[in-house]
Amino acid sequence: MLGTVMPTTQAERLAAAALLSEVAHSGALTNPGRMSDDDINRQTAAARWLNEAAGGDADRIAAALAEVRDAAVAAEISR
Repeated sequence: MLGTVMPTTQAERLAAAALLSEVAHSGALTNPGRMSDDDINRQTAAARWLNEAAGGDADRIAAALAEVRDAAVAAEISR
C-alpha cells in the first residue's frame, strides 16, 4: 500500500477541525497582521495537536484537513 493513505481517525479529524477553527476565527486569512500573540499560540498548539494525532505523517495531516474541509462545505451547501 505504498503511497496510499488509510482513512483518517477521529482524533485526526478533531485536531484538523480545531486547527481550521483557530485559523478562521483568528483572522489569519483575512487580516494576518492583526493576529494577536494569543491567536498565534492557539494556532500553533492546534497544529501540534494535529501533527501528534497524525504521527507526523504529512499525507495523513493533509487528508484530515481535506476531510474536515469537505464536510464543512457539504454542511454549508445543505443549508
